[in-house]
Amino acid sequence: MSDPFWRDAKASVVLLPSGTQGEDILALAERWTGMGLLSPALYVMPENVGDSTQGPPRIDAIVLGTGEDLAPLAVSVDLFEALAEEQLAVLRLVKLRAATLSREVDEAQDAIADLVRSYVRLSMPLPSPAANIREQTTTLSNVTLVCAPSGFQLRQRVDWASSETGIVVVASPEDRSSPWSGDAFVRDDERFVGFTLMHLASVAGLWAGVPDGSFELMERQTSGSDGVYVSRVFLNAVLTESLGQRIAAGVLQGAADPRSLLIDPSVSPPPRGTAYIDPSQITAYVDRMVDGAMALDDGLLAFDAPAEAQDPPRRRFGFWMTLWRFLVFSGAKLGQMPWWTWRWISSRAHRTLTRTLHTEDGSAVSGPSYAEVLDIRDRQVIEQSRHLLEAERTARAEASTPAGLASVRTTPRLWAGLRELVFGSLDGSADLSSAGFAPVEGQVPVFGRVSDVLALPGEPWLSDDRDVPPDFPASIDWYAVALEDPRARLGAWVAAADSLPPELVAETDPASGPAGDGPPAGEDATAADGATPDDSATAAARGVDGDPAAVAAPPVATPERGSPAGLAAIAAAEEARRRAARESRTAALDSYDEWAAAQSHSFVWRLLGRLADERRSADLLVARLVREIGAVAPFEPGTLLRLRRTFHRTVLITVIVAAVLGALGLGILRGLADAAERDPDAQYGTWQRVVLWALAALLAVVVAVVLGALVRYHAGWSAFERRIDVERAKLRQLGARARRAREEGARLRSLHKQAVEWVTLLSTAIHRPWHVPAAWSERDHFDVVRGAMPFATRIATIDDSESASTLRMRSSMAGHLLRKGWRHDAFEALVQEMAADNGARQGFSLRALDEDLPHASNHTRQMLLRALDDEALLTRVATPRLVDLVRASQREEQETGRPKVRPVGSNPLDVLRRSGDHGRAIAEDVPWDDFLLTSLSRASDPMTPLSVSSLTDLRLPERHHERVTSFLVIPERLRDRVSGSRDADLHVVPVTAATGAAVDLAWRVDVVGPVPKAAIRLWEADGRRRSAPTAPLSTDAPDTGV
Repeated sequence: MSDPFWRDAKASVVLLPSGTQGEDILALAERWTGMGLLSPALYVMPENVGDSTQGPPRIDAIVLGTGEDLAPLAVSVDLFEALAEEQLAVLRLVKLRAATLSREVDEAQDAIADLVRSYVRLSMPLPSPAANIREQTTTLSNVTLVCAPSGFQLRQRVDWASSETGIVVVASPEDRSSPWSGDAFVRDDERFVGFTLMHLASVAGLWAGVPDGSFELMERQTSGSDGVYVSRVFLNAVLTESLGQRIAAGVLQGAADPRSLLIDPSVSPPPRGTAYIDPSQITAYVDRMVDGAMALDDGLLAFDAPAEAQDPPRRRFGFWMTLWRFLVFSGAKLGQMPWWTWRWISSRAHRTLTRTLHTEDGSAVSGPSYAEVLDIRDRQVIEQSRHLLEAERTARAEASTPAGLASVRTTPRLWAGLRELVFGSLDGSADLSSAGFAPVEGQVPVFGRVSDVLALPGEPWLSDDRDVPPDFPASIDWYAVALEDPRARLGAWVAAADSLPPELVAETDPASGPAGDGPPAGEDATAADGATPDDSATAAARGVDGDPAAVAAPPVATPERGSPAGLAAIAAAEEARRRAARESRTAALDSYDEWAAAQSHSFVWRLLGRLADERRSADLLVARLVREIGAVAPFEPGTLLRLRRTFHRTVLITVIVAAVLGALGLGILRGLADAAERDPDAQYGTWQRVVLWALAALLAVVVAVVLGALVRYHAGWSAFERRIDVERAKLRQLGARARRAREEGARLRSLHKQAVEWVTLLSTAIHRPWHVPAAWSERDHFDVVRGAMPFATRIATIDDSESASTLRMRSSMAGHLLRKGWRHDAFEALVQEMAADNGARQGFSLRALDEDLPHASNHTRQMLLRALDDEALLTRVATPRLVDLVRASQREEQETGRPKVRPVGSNPLDVLRRSGDHGRAIAEDVPWDDFLLTSLSRASDPMTPLSVSSLTDLRLPERHHERVTSFLVIPERLRDRVSGSRDADLHVVPVTAATGAAVDLAWRVDVVGPVPKAAIRLWEADGRRRSAPTAPLSTDAPDTGV
């Protein structure tokens, strides 16, 4: 349940006079409410009471107060609906009568007064029959207040003067600044409105911070037909919110301005619990922030490069299986050698026949096709190599595949972490120990300047009037920096100025000949571009700088284009053109560098650079992988053919050589055998054994050579098969990696764009956390002249010059506002106000902002970014902080002492008083508590009677005006200062001022009564005999002080 609107469950219904008189009182009440003097009440104009013929009338009441921007505000409500909203302990129904010479009778008020009273009485809950007066839930007070100028008397007796019920109060027609000062009298002028409102506020209990009305302070009996009360009111008030609001507004403005001295680390202390980072360590902490941002949500902002390609695993066999596979391979190759030998011989014959009968360009070919040349095992391997083409096409398709939606998915943890990182680095609102912001001696390190973290995103670099490349963006902001590298383009543009093509210079060539003398097409750039000879002559006359004044210059002889002088002129023009282009482009680059340098040291700029590097890494990897895919070519089928031919050649040569040597050896053995038969005694056995060993060695060599050839053949064949497997796997991995890298690039572009939007939102919110209306900082001087406010109401304000108390108050407010986490609290309040505007308090929150993901946007960030331009919304963020700062300053005042105050209004005699005291000016400021109390309580003087002008001459000897009961309502702290008063009938009522009250006041009311109605001069006939009252001159009567 919300807090009750009516303080202490006490409310007042005020029935105002009709017409302009009621409007004037209501207008002044609105101003006093805005000043903080009055509490809200229900004001009813007779014109706003409807017809009651069909039941209870509709009564529109006006409630005065201050809005969220602390400006006066009037709200119209239904009276009975307002009373039904809350349970009330006291309801005062006050009928205000303001009788003047021009307004003795108020027929409109008379017509509805009883109606309003009766229905208000019906609206209130009935007391229980068994309950006593103390147990009643609601007390209804019926009061009639009558105000009239001094000496005024009704010209004829009217009914309302004697028929009012309830409590009838007549305002004593006197106007004094204190009970002991002279009477300025009450006249029917603009001061009479203030006099009436002053008494109304006292009777209706409307003084701010005082819960009771004047007749709730005393034990009384209800006025009947025999008596009324006469009251006199004094009020001294210090408007505390005037100064506090202005200083608080200045503190809020300073806190919101990144360049303000209020938050400058060189002159202002850091918020409690934090410590400003040393300037020499700012760069290191910024780098830690960037690293921390890139590591958020498992490095979601960084480029997740696909894994490097890995060779496919080799097929693994056991020892005996490996030997068996080799033997099978060798047997197959050796067994096919005769057939392949025959095919080779036949193919030679076929080729010879083809060249002879058909030539290379013939219509037919002799012999089998190439597929028939390879065995089945080789054809299987070749078929695998052809699959590389399909793998290469698949890899290219994968490399060109656009990124799918799944590749740009993120989680709220990233955005929440980035928000906490930014705010925590500025106000210590988050624990950033993992990002390098570990507390030092219990103090959290924070940046002292917002520019160290965020630059204002609303200050782009404009390229409208600069020499920039074609299609260059008109403005460079964070988005452009986040998605491309503008400086690289500007640098390349500057470098291109040194290599401008000559045809670009020909347009400004001062050596261009007159019309009709130029070279043919293709030699003259001007003619090649479609320009007429007259245009060429005009362009030549303008010169390099294009000065129109040069057109009027007399023609001069120009050197021939082909002559040395003409060539030198052309070269000079080309150089001037390049130099001018280089200077203009360099100026654009320097301007961009100057703009970038102002932001380059900040966290957001370095983060943008880091994000751009991550995207470039993805793009470079995609380009490299595409090149690698294009560099892969299928294997030629001749690889296996060459291996087989080399094997066959080796085996064949070995066998032929071995056959020849074997035949020779066998021949030698045969010869040795024949020789041994012819000569049995000869020793040929040794030679035979040698030849046999030689033949055995030859056989071993043949086997070794064949085995070696088989091993090499198998190794080459296996390596070829392995290369095919590797290339196929490589192509598959290249395609997958290229697709993965392309998806990463798309993910980073989408993610980085939203990161820029998020940082832009945070930066804008930090640079403008709230809006401070100009009215908060403007000082209301309350220039009240003597005729605008009664003398009995004295108002003072606090001087807001650079005094010690003002500086102390500003320092106290700054310390209260700039606490740990204050920036994030303001951002959260902004989100809450935005939610209230959209009627979605549950749906629009920090969590909703964090959940605004690229693949499932809820558009909350765009809504909040637009709301940052809504001054009304930003003002609602600042209002509670303003109120909180004012209350904090008042608590500080109570602890450390109050500044001096300056009374409002001007005394015409001040101009004469300033010349005294040796020409020195009279001090206008007085102590705060002295202003409140001095004019209302004096221990050395007796009680002062009320003015006799309110009584008739016949009843004056009864001395009703001398039987005064006074009530002095003062702040609790002043109670001891009046405890020694000798006035027995002065009752001190201390009140505890509400924290943050807009006014500090002391209120005195002097009451006489009940007085017989016949003693009131206003309506009694015997009083009309005199124009002015006369005091009794009896020598026996004591001096009444009048």
